[in-house]
Amino acid sequence: MFCIALLSGVITSFSPVRVQAHSAPSGTVPFVLDGNRVYAQVEFISAEGKPRNALVFVDLGSPSMILSKDLYTELNIGSNKTLGLRMGKMMIAIDSADVATDAWLPFSIGEDRKVEALLPAGVLQKYQVRFDYSARTLTLAQPATLRLQGTAVPFRLNAKTGLIAIEAKIDGQVYPITIDNGSGYSWIREATAQQWLPQHPDWQRGIGAVGPSNMRMADDGIETAGVLVRIPVMKIGPLSVESTGALAISPDNHGHDFMDWYSMKNAVPVIGWLGGNVLRHFKITIDYPHKMSYWQRQSVLDPHDLDYIGLTLIFKHGEYFVGGIAARDGRPSVVGAQVGDKVVQIGTLQTRGASREAIFAAMHGKGGETRPVILERDGGRVLLQARVTAF
Repeated sequence: MFCIALLSGVITSFSPVRVQAHSAPSGTVPFVLDGNRVYAQVEFISAEGKPRNALVFVDLGSPSMILSKDLYTELNIGSNKTLGLRMGKMMIAIDSADVATDAWLPFSIGEDRKVEALLPAGVLQKYQVRFDYSARTLTLAQPATLRLQGTAVPFRLNAKTGLIAIEAKIDGQVYPITIDNGSGYSWIREATAQQWLPQHPDWQRGIGAVGPSNMRMADDGIETAGVLVRIPVMKIGPLSVESTGALAISPDNHGHDFMDWYSMKNAVPVIGWLGGNVLRHFKITIDYPHKMSYWQRQSVLDPHDLDYIGLTLIFKHGEYFVGGIAARDGRPSVVGAQVGDKVVQIGTLQTRGASREAIFAAMHGKGGETRPVILERDGGRVLLQARVTAF
C-alpha cells in the first residue's frame, strides 16, 4: 500500500484475465528497489498491438490497476478493449473496465526514473508471484508452474481486492497482519502496541516517524504522533523474524482510523502490515491459487534501520517541510527546527525535487553523527547541525 495510491480509495473486483496463446507459463523481469518498494520494468501492449515499456509500482496493498493519464491515453484504452501486459515472456490481458487513471501518476524515483502505473494485488491474485529481493527480480507465473521452496506460511485472501493476511505471533499472542510490499515500512495499530509496552517499555524507541517509517509524509498528524517500536522476535509460522521495526499509529487529526479503513480491504481485520523493511530480507513466493506463501531468508533485519535525523517530514509540491520533531526518551531529538520550516538542504543534498530515497539516505547515519541541515523560515535561512539519533 503506497501512500499516494491510497488517495484513489477505489476497491474493485477484477474480471478474469486471458492468457495469449503465445504466452510462456512464466516471466521474470528486473525491479528497482527504492524506499523499500518494488518498481518493475514491464511492457504494455495497446489495443492496436503496439508495445510500450513502462516502470510500474508493484503494490500488494492496492486492489486497482492505475495508469497515468498520458499512458492511459497513449495506450488507447477503451471500455470494449483489453490492455495487454507482458512480463518477460509471459503475457496477460486485463479488461480495460478494470483499469483506472489517477492524477498522482506519474512520479519519479531515484535517478529520475518515471513511474507511470501501479500493478496491484487485484491483478496478481490469479497467479504465482515471486519477489527475489536479493536478485532484484519479479516473477509472474501461471498456477502450479513455479518450484515452491522455503518456509510455508498460509494466508487468507480477500478475493475482491487481492490483499492477503498471514498470522504473526508477537509476545505470545497471534495477530492477523497483511503482507504489503507497497509500503516501505511496517505499520501497526497503536492500540495493539500499547498492549505490549507496559511489559516491554524498551520496545518503544521514540515518538514521531523517521526515515522510511515516515513514508506517507502527509499533513494529518498520523506520522508525527506515531510510536516507533522495535519487536525483538516475531514468529511468522515456524519462521522467526528478529528486530522488526514498526510505526504504531492512531487515528488522524480528524478522528479517521487509517487501520480500520485498511482492514476493510482485507479478508479479516488486521493489526497492520509487514512492509518492505521486513520483506526485503527474503525471497517470497506467493501462491495465490493455493493461498500459501513461501519464505526464504536472504539476510538479517537491520536493527539500526531507524538511525536518522529525527525530523518527521511533510511533502508538498516537490518540497519537504518539518511536520514534527521526533522525540527519544521524552526529549526532542533535533534542537532548533520548528514545525513548518522548509527543508532546503541536508548535508550536500538539495532537497527540492529530490526523491524520498535520496532524502532518507541524507538523513541516515550512525547514532551521534551530525549533518548540516539548512531550513527556510519567515523568508530567512537557518543552519543546524542536526544529530543522528539511534531510535
